[in-house]
Amino acid sequence: MGNKENKLHARPEERKSGPKIMEIRQIDLPIVGKATLSGGSEVYHLQTPHAAVIRLEILINAGRLKETQPLVSRAAAAMLKDGSMHYSREEISRIADETGGSISINAGLEYASIQLYCLEEHIDTMLHLIRDMLVNPLYSNKGLKRYIQKKKNQLLQDLSINEILAYRKLTEMLFGPRHPYGYNSTRAMYDNIDPTVLEEFHQTHYKTGNMQLYLCCRKPEFIIEKLERVWRELPGGATSDLDFKLCPSEEKYAIVPAANHSQSSVRIGKRLFARDNPNFAGMYFVNTLLGGFFGSRLVHQIREKRGLTYNIYSSVETFRKDGFFIAGCETSPHRTDQVAELILLEIEKLRVGLIPEAEILLVKNYLFGFFISTLDGPLNTIEMIKVLTTEGGGLPSFYQMITEFKNMDIDRVREITGMYLKSTDMTLVKVQ
Repeated sequence: MGNKENKLHARPEERKSGPKIMEIRQIDLPIVGKATLSGGSEVYHLQTPHAAVIRLEILINAGRLKETQPLVSRAAAAMLKDGSMHYSREEISRIADETGGSISINAGLEYASIQLYCLEEHIDTMLHLIRDMLVNPLYSNKGLKRYIQKKKNQLLQDLSINEILAYRKLTEMLFGPRHPYGYNSTRAMYDNIDPTVLEEFHQTHYKTGNMQLYLCCRKPEFIIEKLERVWRELPGGATSDLDFKLCPSEEKYAIVPAANHSQSSVRIGKRLFARDNPNFAGMYFVNTLLGGFFGSRLVHQIREKRGLTYNIYSSVETFRKDGFFIAGCETSPHRTDQVAELILLEIEKLRVGLIPEAEILLVKNYLFGFFISTLDGPLNTIEMIKVLTTEGGGLPSFYQMITEFKNMDIDRVREITGMYLKSTDMTLVKVQ
């Protein structure tokens, strides 16, 4: 007993080794309920036994893949809070404040999102408000002018940031300047938006067949009944994505004039695949090993060992129809070539299999721990459910990923890297 107590209370300098690393053998998704509302909207729901707070997110498949004119999808979503037939912009804010709730609107490349937080006792008031925003939005000239000016100011600020310039140029080169995943906003694009175009886009695509809902609350069945009464009054139907031609640049190298000359940005990337590709999990693992966490190879070799940057990363960005790999950092202008060469060198090491088994195990443990943290509590879990159900993989893909991670070895890393990360296929962008 005495020896055990001495070990437990040993001073740091007396400890000879760290705690034993235990293998995580199983990760399970919590039980997720699913219901279908009128018009085909699916509701994924989790019960939160103790909190009287409702968290509801309405995801609307009305993004860039539906556009016939650039930037219309984002504007149509953002202006939902600008007023409706029965509620002014100020009244929407006042009602949310008085009930202690919140309504936030987000517009991504592929989806618009309405996220609601409120107490159970105020759900009827908030649902009535959201119904009017969805059915009767007011796309006024005054509101649109205010929105356009705000976005132009934001664009001006964005164009002064080197890393944003690099990202814009890289995605444009990978997908083409007119593709939904590749086009970049301009002042002229904002000037071309008018209320009539927004109304037409909304009437065409804001339909129940284009919507999915994600709900956390104490009484899911009770709230779903209320949602059903609202959904009966919404326009039904669904719309298909438009077909867009990929026009990637034939050039593999570009230099963009820097907005900030004290540092330069380096970005390396290539097109990959959509989230439902069978090799997604393998590529996700390889990316994590390369530059997807703070213990990655790029961080060790370029940040810690050589001090060439403060932050370096790599990422796999996936969409419903496509995706891409990107790696990069900010560095001194005279170091850009060295950094680019080192990134490609680390990729080449993975391709030829220069990887210790201990490093493979480290990444496995990191990823399993990361996935456990993403399932910590209902709010985190529902976010994971949203990702799994909107990016093409579905709930079963979670267990497929876990199985793939468990089975990863040096040969599989080498295989994935050879398939998708050939240095000759990479596009390099430098902002300097």
